Amino acid sequence: MLLADWQAGMDVQGWESATVHWVIQREDLAARRFDRAFTSVFWNP
Repeated sequence: MLLADWQAGMDVQGWESATVHWVIQREDLAARRFDRAFTSVFWNP
């Protein structure tokens, strides 16, 4: 499940246009196990 996503802008020098996703498995979300959430980053320079 997608918890949040963030589009880096000019405020993050060197990572402009990167997208960060904060995700968690459905079972972990239901159990409120946020320690098992993880991030993924997509960046195409």
